[in-house]
Amino acid sequence: MHRFRQTIFSVITVPYGGLRRTSFHTAKTTLSEADNATHLSEQAATSSGPRESEWKNDKNPSTSATDRKQTGTITTSNNDGATLTDTFGRFHSYLRISLTERCNLRCKYCMPEDGVTLTAKERLLTGSEVIRLAQLFVAEGVRKIRLTGGEPTVRKDLAEIVGQLKAIRGLESVGITTNGIMLTRQLVGLQRAGLDALNVSLDTLRAARYEQITRRKGWERVIAGLDLASQLGYRPKVNCVLMKATLPSSFVQTRRSGSLAPAAGSTGSPSVRFYSSLSHVDEHTGRATMVDVDEKVSTKRVAKAQATVYVGPTIAALIENNELKKGDVLSISQMAAIVAAKKTSDLIPLCHNIPLSSIKVETSLNSSTNEVHILAKVKCDGKTGVEMEALTAVSVAALTVYDMCKAVSHEILIKNIMLVEKTGGKSEFYRKQFHHEPTLESRAAASRESKELPIITRAYRTDPIVTKEPFVPIYI
Repeated sequence: MHRFRQTIFSVITVPYGGLRRTSFHTAKTTLSEADNATHLSEQAATSSGPRESEWKNDKNPSTSATDRKQTGTITTSNNDGATLTDTFGRFHSYLRISLTERCNLRCKYCMPEDGVTLTAKERLLTGSEVIRLAQLFVAEGVRKIRLTGGEPTVRKDLAEIVGQLKAIRGLESVGITTNGIMLTRQLVGLQRAGLDALNVSLDTLRAARYEQITRRKGWERVIAGLDLASQLGYRPKVNCVLMKATLPSSFVQTRRSGSLAPAAGSTGSPSVRFYSSLSHVDEHTGRATMVDVDEKVSTKRVAKAQATVYVGPTIAALIENNELKKGDVLSISQMAAIVAAKKTSDLIPLCHNIPLSSIKVETSLNSSTNEVHILAKVKCDGKTGVEMEALTAVSVAALTVYDMCKAVSHEILIKNIMLVEKTGGKSEFYRKQFHHEPTLESRAAASRESKELPIITRAYRTDPIVTKEPFVPIYI
């Protein structure tokens, strides 16, 4: 029991703010599982830290009184919402469990080439004991568990452990940290078991360098495992140990495609790092920069954007009757949108200062849905588009509506800020199924225009169709 108490304390001393970091290797206790659970719960609920005799028997004791003073002790509560709290008042809800010491790699920074002496199998916790231990910590407020090693995928019961952990009530996330060698074989099964998160250790993007670091082959299998993880919907995090001797030639150009494969023809020069895939980043220094549009041709550019503000029935009635204390909401928000469009380059970093030729903003109240609809149309003759100006206009107009109505209620929802249309330049955009209720003025103008337009009728053609038309191939 004494060994087990020491093990539990090593688990819950966490690596933050100078606290002692001790990996939890699942050493097996000699107590039965029932006695183990009872005594462990009592110790977790009453102990505020190890006594002096426990420090002497600790396998990783602090070397001085100062180290012991800096190590936060853990206290717990028997309440339903119990949390692990250290002496600095911080709550800890994250637990790492090392399932094994074994690993199928021999990384230079981690393990000698001939390996290390391993703990006997009978001294390691079984799968059921790992689950029982996890249940005790979840009862004390742990909400996230990460399985590590060694290499956790070398345990044959890994999928079963993940599945049983996911069945624990109150546990929100189960993840693993792996070297990725076995992912192509095991990841589908782990996903079915309920695995939530994935960390992969990969120190280089070069196969030859990988073999030098790990003393094993398998770089291609790790990359295939990462690709599989992406296809299954995971967003794997990649861990890397930076080593001075190998850093310059171990990193290659990062590309937008998301692939971790090396770029073709990359020389890995130690003095050059490429950023050319990012339009607002200098390709040589990596610093933020404005896009150079000097070589572009000036064209007529138009952009439309919209926003919707739900204000509720009370505010909608006040707006309709113009009874808000701050004034006419629709007119003032319309004016705010025009001013904001002119100030876009001051508000959004790296936006060009564009001379705008037209800014038209429509604001209308839909009494049936209790919503204020905002539509902005911005035009210019220039070398870059004006969609940012249109989006800034409707955003500031929506915020103005909120500001003028917040004294009545804070149950106001700004939604559907989007680009509706963009023309001119290299690319054009039209949003499908867009509907904006026109204002009374725009409806009246449309009705006047429709009355003024003449009705044109064309004569029905009765001449025969020419049968000997020239042949034009459809497919070439």
